[in-house]
Parts: sequence; C-alpha cells; structure tokens
Amino acid sequence: MSIRLGTTSRYFSSTEAGGGPEEQHSALVRTKKRGPATTKRRAKSSSDATAESSSSASRTKSFQPAWWGNIIATPPDAKSVVHSHATAASVDASIAMLKTRKRNDPSNQEFPPVHTLILGTHPSVVSLDRNEMYAHPQNAFWYIAGDCLGFRRSAAVSSTTGKPYASFHDHLRYHEILDYQQQLEQMVSRGFALWDIVAECERVGSLDTDIKGEVVNPIREFCEGSLYDGIGSELISIKRIVIANGTTGAKMFVKHFASWFEDGKLCAGKNEMSKRVFKGVMNKAKKANNNSSGDGALNERLIEVVCLPGVSPAAAKFTYLEKRDEWERGCYFPGLKDYEDWNKSRQHKLDTCETPKKIKSETSTSEVESNERRTPSKMPTVRLLSSDLATLAPENEWIDLEVPAQELRPSATLTTGQCFNWLVVEGSTACGAADTAALSPQKSAWGTHDAKEWVGTPLKDRVISIRETAKTTLFRVLCGPKDGAKEELRSYFRLETPLAPLYEEWSKQDSRLARIAKAIPGVRIVRQDPHECLFSFICSSNNNIPRITKMLSSFREKYGMFMMELPTRQDHGEVGTLSLFSFPTLSSLADATESDLRMMGLGYRAKFIIETRDLLKECGGDDYLLNFRTQQDAEAVQEELIKFSGIGRKVADCIALFSLDQDDAIPVDVHVQHIASRDYDPTVLGEAKSITPTIYRRVGNLFRDRFTHYPGWAHSLLFVAELPSFRDVLPDDVVTEMDHWRKEEQRKMRAMKEGKKNKTT
Repeated sequence: MSIRLGTTSRYFSSTEAGGGPEEQHSALVRTKKRGPATTKRRAKSSSDATAESSSSASRTKSFQPAWWGNIIATPPDAKSVVHSHATAASVDASIAMLKTRKRNDPSNQEFPPVHTLILGTHPSVVSLDRNEMYAHPQNAFWYIAGDCLGFRRSAAVSSTTGKPYASFHDHLRYHEILDYQQQLEQMVSRGFALWDIVAECERVGSLDTDIKGEVVNPIREFCEGSLYDGIGSELISIKRIVIANGTTGAKMFVKHFASWFEDGKLCAGKNEMSKRVFKGVMNKAKKANNNSSGDGALNERLIEVVCLPGVSPAAAKFTYLEKRDEWERGCYFPGLKDYEDWNKSRQHKLDTCETPKKIKSETSTSEVESNERRTPSKMPTVRLLSSDLATLAPENEWIDLEVPAQELRPSATLTTGQCFNWLVVEGSTACGAADTAALSPQKSAWGTHDAKEWVGTPLKDRVISIRETAKTTLFRVLCGPKDGAKEELRSYFRLETPLAPLYEEWSKQDSRLARIAKAIPGVRIVRQDPHECLFSFICSSNNNIPRITKMLSSFREKYGMFMMELPTRQDHGEVGTLSLFSFPTLSSLADATESDLRMMGLGYRAKFIIETRDLLKECGGDDYLLNFRTQQDAEAVQEELIKFSGIGRKVADCIALFSLDQDDAIPVDVHVQHIASRDYDPTVLGEAKSITPTIYRRVGNLFRDRFTHYPGWAHSLLFVAELPSFRDVLPDDVVTEMDHWRKEEQRKMRAMKEGKKNKTT
C-alpha cells in the first residue's frame, strides 16, 4: 500500500480532476442557451418548475464515501469500485473488504482515523459523467485542497479557449499536478473523507434547488462507526463535518439531520456563517437539552458542523482567495492539526515499542527515503532547548554585539522570510511539557517574533546562537572558529548602517510608517551569502516558509558539509539530535542531477537549480555575484539576475536586497501591491488580474519616490507590519485601518463581479 506522489505533467486535460456535488455553473449556462428565461424567472413559477422536472428530470445516485478505507486500503484490482454509486451492493462489497482485514493489521495503523467529513449536496452532471467528485474545471474545491495540502489540481486553463481561469490561475501555490486518484490519496491519507448529503434524487441539471424526492446517505451511521458494522468505530473518529456548498447545502443537512442536533451530538461551527445558518436548529437543540450551555456539550463525542463558502463557480459572492481563507481556517488547518497530533502519538508508540537501532536495521535506506518523500509530515516534532544548547562548546561565552535594541531586533529580522537558515530555541527547560511553540526541524524562525533565541548557519564555517535581550543582542559560537565571528556577524546584520536615523527620516515621510516604527523597532535587512540567497529564493517560488525550509534542509544534507549535531527533545521528553549542514557550494553541486533534486522534493524547481548552477559557473561563480555589491543601479542588477532559470523580477529583487546591498530594490508581490494601493496610489490595484511588469515597476517606484534613503528597508518594515504574527504588537488604529481597507476591497470586488454578472444576464 503506497501513496503515489509527484506527477509533473504540466498540460491540461479535460478529464483532469476536480468538480463538485453542487455544480450550478453548468445549469446556469444551459439556462442562458434556452432563451431569455433566467434563474429568477424560473423560480417565479413553482408549477412550471414542477412540470419541467417531471418531464425531463432523471434520478441519479451519489458515490459511496471516499475515505482511506476505500481509496487506499482497497486492493489495486478493486480500484474501479472507488466511485461506485452508493448502492447497497457496493457498500456491502466495501464492508466485506474491510472485514477481511484483522483489527490489528499494521495497514490499519498506517493512516489516521477519519477526523473530517466534507459533504457536498449531490454530484453534478459533470461529476457523474466523469465519475469524479467536484469534476467541473471551474469548481474551486480541488484548487483549494491543493493549495492547503501541497499539490495542484490542474493547469487552471480552459480546455476550450486555452486561456487561464483568472480567478484561480494567478493565486495557486504549487505547480506539481496530480491526477484525480492521487489527489484523493493525498486527502484521505491525512484523515479527510468526502461524501454527499443526498444519496439519490430527481433533478434537472445540477442546481441544488432543483433536487426533488431525495434520499439521504447514512451519514450519521458513518460518523458513529456503525455503517461498517463496528469496524469503522476504530478507523473513523469524526470531529467535524464540513458543508461544501454554503448555506444551500447546510439547509439540506438540517432538513434531514435536525434530530442529530437535538440529540446533543452536533454543534454549530465557530465561524459566523455556521452560527447564522445553524442558529435555529441550535436553539431547538438547547431546548431539547434543557437549555444547557455548551451547545450540546453533554455528549463526549460532540461533532462540529462547519458551513463554509460554496466551492461552486455559481457561489460568486466570494472570491477564490476569500474561499480559500475560510476553508483553511474552518477545515484544513484544524484537520491537519488532528493529523499531526495523531502522528506524534503514533510515533511515540513506535519509539517506545522499538529502539531506533532495531528500526534502522530492519528498514532499508531506499525504504526510508521513499517513506520520507511520501509522508514528510510524519517526522516527530522536536524542540531545541536553550539549556541543552548550553552544553555545547561551554568554553565559548556569550559575546555582546554591542548594538542597541532600536538598531537590531532579531525577533523582527530573522523571522520575516529574508533568510531560511535559522531555527527557534526555546527558553523552557521543562521536558515533555505542553508547548504551543513546539518546533519541527522543517520549520524556520518564520513568525516567531516573540522568541528570544535562535540557532543557525548564517556564516559559511560556523554555527551561531543568537540571543535577544532587552537592551542588546548576544551571540555565541557553537561550532567553528571563534576569531572574527563578531566582525562577520556585524557585517551580516549590516550594523555599519545606523537604523535609528532612517526610522526618523522615514517617519517624517510617511505618517503611517511612523506609528508602525514605534511598535516594531530594529527591523534590518541582512547581508546573506549571495550564492546561498540565490538558490534559496529559487526554492521559494510558489511556496510557503516551512516547506522552503524543509527543501533547503534536504538540499544541505545531500550536498553540504556536516557541521554538528544539536541536542533535541521530543514532546514526551525523548532525547535526540538534529544534524546541521553547511550550504552546498558550486563545486559540491557539480554532480547533482535534476532527477536527484526531484527525489528530494524540489519538484519543478530542480530544473531551475541545475540550469542556474551551469550558467553561474559560466559567468564566474560566486565572484560574479559578489561584484553586484558595487553596482549602483538596482534595476540593472535585476536585469542580470532574471537571466538565470527560475528567477523572475520579485525573486531577483529579493536576492538583490537581501544579499547584494541593493537597497533600492523593492520585491513586489500581491501584499506589497496592496500596501501601495492602500497607502499611496489606488490605481496600482484596479482590476488587474496579475502584477504586470508595468505595475511591478510602478509599485516599486511609489516606495522609491517616497523614501529618499534605503527605500528597500522602509518597504520591508511596512511588509513586516502586514504579517499576522506582528498584528498583536501594532497600535489598534493601524489594525483597524488594515481591516477596514481589506473589507472595503472585498466589497468592491463583489460589487464589480455582480455588475459584470448582471450585465451578462
């Protein structure tokens, strides 16, 4: 049994995965083709709708539930039954298959109990035709799932026009495309399950509102473990039910499962949409439970029912980004947290049952590598403790960098995505204590502005520990030569440039920055090794910080030089080690191949790294990059860097600003575009579907025109203020302004889309 990952096909096929139970888009299109009658007019006469339904409606059946017991645990020769319609025979066949497995079968322990059940209403015409859930190419479900779970559904390009779907194309986070079966495996292997509310019904087209004579699926039996005759009670432990089709799907759910709420076993989700749509049934549930507070919390197996924005293209009230944000918060973040908790518990059981030596002796190197590629998040969570690091190189004392707090705060400099070679060190010495700051080796210092100590490899031949105090910053060399470390660290933090006068100057030039500057002091631009910065930011494209750091960790381990072992603690107190490696040199990458890098999880970026390595060698290697530090024209440096494979204008400006002393470079992404639109010039946002070269230059010039000196540094301070991790330290009025502007932009976007929709109608 294995989870297949990593297909890299870049073309779009009309049969690629996607689609959904409530696919209203197709029905709307068909309505327009019939003539001037709109959806509104169709709803005007219920008798006409009934007549139409009786004359052309067909009775359709949904699929059986998709969870790992069907998708992954099914024998390969039975894959064809994955999407059998939910007839009694198909469910019985699935039950019979599960019964053949012993309760303590190791394969039952390879995947987590199902924690989240995602419910559509009923498969659309497109879904039924393709035998795939959420199959319509403009349904957002698989795009959102891919962005949250680390894959890409498709090229997001219309198979008829060849043009990108603007609402998705520019926002997708990943490039590696998986086929439908692989997408299912990615989802169910993490404990998510898919099903529909309605098992069978009569319906014209795909509109949920046209469903007649419905029969619902045995969802309660599935969640309570009785559908699979007791077997599911061990493999299914539902904590939340997510309604995928907005309020329409939620009302259908309440219609048929109100008694489940009233039994005190379901409660409304915590988001506003859930509270609103389930308000009536929750009031009845409270009365049925003698008005007890806690929304039915008397039951220990309480299941949360979460209503989220519909994934159908007909749910145009929300933009794709708004839908994705809501789904991340209401479905994938809590679901993945459950998955990680299960991983920790499972790993702890494995560690206490078998010694690491025995496990290693029974597992081949190829098997270990395969498992790590398949399920990278199954690595045990570890913690770096200050008390443990104190035992390393005890002869090396803490040294003062002699820099006031207003000149440098590592908590606001190392944690904001400039660099990826720092790890957080916890001050607590209590082993095994619950700690929300528990850190995985794959995660960087990103977002940990409240930490006070870090360990990393900012200098080529040293491992450095940094400690922030109230008045200054200290450092200690854990590995490598001590002599010259202070001077090199001062150069790394660019302490030759006084920051306080710049803060004062920028504050006069921008009143909003003045308020931010008081709340977030000491934000500096670091001077990284250009070679490391170049390859690191190639890995950053369409990626998130933890995954970038994991990629670079594997990259270092494969091609770098071993430096030292750091002592670690797992959550339950077990002692371990974490190996640190130097960043690979150009010569150490000489024998690297694209296939090697893909096997490490770098995906499409593998080709960029190989091509950049070869071109950099032709240009003169590291010396070629270092020469840019004397270049006075940041735009000229950008033009040189974008010649390298995988480097666009934003990545080029990141490299220029964070390693080549190009202080006029302004890396522009959608967040920076929003800052410029909100604070300086609303026209740079407008209706543009993407950041064109013209928009990119205009946004950069807005910062360069406003801030006379070091505009790249000023831009970075404003960028830091937008990060969620710094929200709590900002003045209330600044946060209020941010929130108000964001809501107003969302309102404008909805109004604009509604206007276009009405114009088309």
